[in-house]
Amino acid sequence: MAIYDLYMSIGLKRNISHFANIVKIAKSDKNISQEEVQLLIKIAKKYNIDDEKYKEILKDPEKTPTIAHLDCEERIERLFDLLKMVNADHNIAEEEVSILRKIVTGLAFPLHRVDKIVDQAIQMEIDNCELEDFQKRILKVIKI
Repeated sequence: MAIYDLYMSIGLKRNISHFANIVKIAKSDKNISQEEVQLLIKIAKKYNIDDEKYKEILKDPEKTPTIAHLDCEERIERLFDLLKMVNADHNIAEEEVSILRKIVTGLAFPLHRVDKIVDQAIQMEIDNCELEDFQKRILKVIKI
């Protein structure tokens, strides 16, 4: 284990984990589109992921484990980011949805609601949706 890993804050670890999940979705169709690359760069900056870590994750996102987020709002925000990546190329592939379901499970959403959460999220017009509206709709699905 590198010294960097020992001293990394839990917040940064969660951000790196989340970024790796987003990369998994981007790579799921074996082709990262230009729109997806632009979104990855934007998200990496948002989460303070340096160029070296960015390249490492882009090369092999599977090496980075999913870290669950305890706060429900934070988990929904992560789901929102994931959906932006799923929709970045305006083509939602079955493989992307399959990976999304696994990640939503790893983010500690209620197991009996994972399919409903993913289905509801995919049906939303994510490009025209604000995070607050998204959170409200997903909370309804979780609490049903």
